[in-house]
Amino acid sequence: MEQTFQQLSQLDDFSEICEWLAFKGWSEAEGGNLSVRMDISEVPEVLQNPTSDPIKLPLNVSEIAGKFLLISGSGTRSRDIANTPEKDIGLYKISTDGNSYQWIIGNDKPTSEMPSHCAIQAVLESQRPEHKALIHTHPPRLIALTHVPEFKDPKRLSDVVLGLQSEARIQLPEGIGHIPFQVPGSLELGLLSAEEFKKRTVILWHMHGSLATGRNLSHCFDQLEVVEKAAEVYWTLSAAGLSTAGMLDEDTIKSMDYFGRTARYLNAFSDDKKP
Repeated sequence: MEQTFQQLSQLDDFSEICEWLAFKGWSEAEGGNLSVRMDISEVPEVLQNPTSDPIKLPLNVSEIAGKFLLISGSGTRSRDIANTPEKDIGLYKISTDGNSYQWIIGNDKPTSEMPSHCAIQAVLESQRPEHKALIHTHPPRLIALTHVPEFKDPKRLSDVVLGLQSEARIQLPEGIGHIPFQVPGSLELGLLSAEEFKKRTVILWHMHGSLATGRNLSHCFDQLEVVEKAAEVYWTLSAAGLSTAGMLDEDTIKSMDYFGRTARYLNAFSDDKKP
């Protein structure tokens, strides 16, 4: 079983991305966590039937019932996962009723945000099933954005920050979400994030960090890089005393029209309430 687990291709993705998270300084000490959802067809037969005791979830996630989850362990470091993912990543199976999970192999103490990952993965399965990966990490420039009072409004956050780099809003026409402060690791934080991920692929947690979903962990990382680059431009302009007004509205619309993303852009915050 151990050798089979080590050969899972998804562990290579964990290793590569965790190395980058550590290199970027986005995952200090034990900060951050990652998960990848797997169908039974992606799991070797020898790993499909857990024998450990079920652990009850504080919510029902019937959308991912019977699915498998690779997730980082509690207290693990990105720099360590990069070297030995098989020790710091655990494989779990969600029960057939979506009320519990069982450990199979690897790290047997999942991150304290396991319920949040399950809640978000359930939304992804129902809303955009091609997105199987989730990263939560702590890029400092993105955390700094949440300290700006006007950016508590996610539309304002998206319009200003993504409007500073011409390709950023093209890649993220739905903009960036923002979750008001919640206790780290709390179920409420996970549920609010899951709701926000029905519309967006990147969100910020107030004075905490960021999350991104994607087809795989590399795709999640790509999206975080796009937002972090835009944030770098914002802070560079701010430090120089220059305007952060960004692109003209008509130029943004031209870009959206050209790439066929106008509706996604215009509808991004159409049903949101002001904070």
